[in-house]
Amino acid sequence: MPLLLPLLLAVQAVANPGGYARPELLVDTAWLATHTADANLRIVDLRPRGYPEGHIPHAVWLDNNGIRNPKVPPDFLPTPAEFEALMAKLGIGPDTRVIAYDERGGIYAARLWWILSYYGHANVALLNGGWTKWTLEKRAISTDVPNPGAPAPFRVKAGLTGHATAKDVLTAINRPRVKLVDARSQAEIDGKDFRGIKRAGFIESSVPVYWEDTFDPTTHAFKPAAEIAKLYRDKGVLPSDEVIAYCQVGMRASHDLFTLALIGHDLGKLRNYYGAWEEWGNREDTPIKTKP
Repeated sequence: MPLLLPLLLAVQAVANPGGYARPELLVDTAWLATHTADANLRIVDLRPRGYPEGHIPHAVWLDNNGIRNPKVPPDFLPTPAEFEALMAKLGIGPDTRVIAYDERGGIYAARLWWILSYYGHANVALLNGGWTKWTLEKRAISTDVPNPGAPAPFRVKAGLTGHATAKDVLTAINRPRVKLVDARSQAEIDGKDFRGIKRAGFIESSVPVYWEDTFDPTTHAFKPAAEIAKLYRDKGVLPSDEVIAYCQVGMRASHDLFTLALIGHDLGKLRNYYGAWEEWGNREDTPIKTKP
């Protein structure tokens, strides 16, 4: 047994070189290259443009705007029936393994991960490095458009991750053991970049963790777990904390929540303020802090 333990640890390190608590949330490009046609696997391309010109073989395309409705506060979510219909259109059933990717380090893919998790679908991962790493490695691309069919209807179930409204955020301000994580750029936080929103600034007691700091700028592959954890620990975000993340429209926040899940945070303590700054900054009754 003493001889087997080092061997087992070595095998685990090779299988999970990043040291992630949930390595199943990532799929390697080399693995996917030999599994694109697997039954019960659905690859979802979330790039805003470029799908017709070439995509990962057997991937379907999803307009990321279709999973957030800016006109239905306070939740801004598609209804369960709408989401079930959307998943059926993509060929995603209750047992489908979903692999999501984009070209920007997971900003779009992570939002699909979050909403699938919110609607109770655990079997979803991001392609590590996404389209960027895939094309850097000159892997196969296709222009064929699949016509998928789900083997069984997708059904919304109890959520694994959480959702927050503006009211929830107000309650969380300065609350012990609850961290508000701001995934936006420093220019937005400093009130210099309005991005079409009426008011700029930040929410009191929030801490900034910029989503792009979690992955390699060249390959867009995620940094090792220890480096990601340090980003959050240095800002006081601990594994025991409840976290509400926010950005402008729920994408960068989803990315921060994904990385927290990747390093082992309790999914039940991760919430996405889906109204985001698009709601908060356009309302007149929400408190906003600005830099002096």
